[in-house]
Amino acid sequence: MPLYEYFCETCEQEFTLLQSASTNKEETVCDLCGSGNVKYKFSSFASKVVGGTPKTSKPVTMDDYPNKDVFKLPVPRLRSEL
Repeated sequence: MPLYEYFCETCEQEFTLLQSASTNKEETVCDLCGSGNVKYKFSSFASKVVGGTPKTSKPVTMDDYPNKDVFKLPVPRLRSEL
């Protein structure tokens, strides 16, 4: 079960609950003051990646790409040019 973070607008405290993913977050009450005036906070999460790239592989070089002309393109100056 994942951890969910909430903010109570009544007592102005943040708290974390271990809840099922199917739990209705709108029915959650503050575990500090018992108020139902809580807001769900979007929070980061971590996951474990199983497998991955073997450590015996060599780094990718320009010779590994089929179209080497792509490296001759000018570097964009603005994010909108990407």
